[in-house]
Amino acid sequence: MPDLYGTTLRSYRKLRTAAVSILLCLVFASGCKTSDDAAAAATQLTTTASTLTSYYSALGTLLSDTDQLYSIQAVLNPDAPYDDPTKKYVTDTISEIQKREKLAAELTTMAQEFAKLSGSTAPTDASTAAGNLESAVAALKISSVSMSASNVNLMKDAVDVIVKAVQEHKERNVAVAIDKFTSTLDTWFQSEEPYCNTIGATYANVTKSLAARLIKQGQVDPSPFLSPVFSPYGLTPQLTDPNIKSKVLDVLAMQVDQKSAALAKGQETATTNMQKSLSEMTSRIHLVATGKLMAIRAEPITLAQVQNWISQVPQIASASATAAKSSTSTDAKNK
Repeated sequence: MPDLYGTTLRSYRKLRTAAVSILLCLVFASGCKTSDDAAAAATQLTTTASTLTSYYSALGTLLSDTDQLYSIQAVLNPDAPYDDPTKKYVTDTISEIQKREKLAAELTTMAQEFAKLSGSTAPTDASTAAGNLESAVAALKISSVSMSASNVNLMKDAVDVIVKAVQEHKERNVAVAIDKFTSTLDTWFQSEEPYCNTIGATYANVTKSLAARLIKQGQVDPSPFLSPVFSPYGLTPQLTDPNIKSKVLDVLAMQVDQKSAALAKGQETATTNMQKSLSEMTSRIHLVATGKLMAIRAEPITLAQVQNWISQVPQIASASATAAKSSTSTDAKNK
């Protein structure tokens, strides 16, 4: 996953959602006829942005463990050193994911505030939020690989219109500009999905490689494989027969292959569902912006699937790293 590519991805996702929240609050606070829809959309946006924050946090967890796993790999295999270029790549990617996580967290807070906007302070608060969005876009370092110059200009032009319209209290212009802004970001994010998925695929591949090597070297106790046989009787399995042990190790190697594929697929599916959630929010923003009724008040259904994956990541990552370190220690002693 290229550095600049990764940097931009997170920023844009969040900016897109930020723009949505601005639109909702501005239009609602100014007396839009669909204010109930707008308020509901703002609340849904808060949940979506919060999930986006956790999504990036989960990617950060996988990256941190990948860094640790590369160090373990260097110990196990001298032909695969953890060289400086690779370290820099991992470190830079972690840094960029953290920036995006922070931006998503700020977006969540902003969406919450917009959902509460009402009364005479709304225009002032909205103007400040729009100004912050303008600064965020201006600070982006956009890679020509990830986004064309025309898309960049569309985003910047849209934000310029948002800021000006807020200052002049032209809410309808704000809605139109944000609608264009979110549409551009949606298209861009979809093109970035493969680069997010690189993080999960790399993690799965590194753990698979290490596990396969350690199994081949006999640095794993296969006895727990027989636990279903003995656990009903309160007995602890102990594999001592070389032939049985060899057969079980072969089975474990096959399980690693299957689990590795499932890990990569799980992260890929989470990315797809996150994108669907963001796109759904964009479509709802469009309804509110054009004065149409928003029939669905519940949060995007795909968010639950993203949240389920997020909840699994800490256990997956910490368990794999702990197991690998333990195996490395055993391997070092045997040498």
